[in-house]
Amino acid sequence: LEFWGRDAEYITNYVEKGARLGITGSLVVDGWADKMTGEQRRKPKIIVSQTDILESRAEAELRKGNRGKYDGGSGGKRYDDKDDGLSPAGTGGFFS
Repeated sequence: LEFWGRDAEYITNYVEKGARLGITGSLVVDGWADKMTGEQRRKPKIIVSQTDILESRAEAELRKGNRGKYDGGSGGKRYDDKDDGLSPAGTGGFFS
């Protein structure tokens, strides 16, 4: 994501990692030639034109208080690559 102007200032000063944001923007693909190999490279990015914070202050405080306690909506059961069971799709834990 690429922010410019007032949105960039606001995001820098008031938004923390993990905050829920809604964005509107344009998809742009940057292209260049790799200096070492000469190979063509591309990198997609979104140029953000509008930003909305999608959580209240209370939700943000709750999120901050629950850092490190998230179990993925699994009800306390841990899922890993060695588990043969299916992991739940869930809702990301926000609505449980």
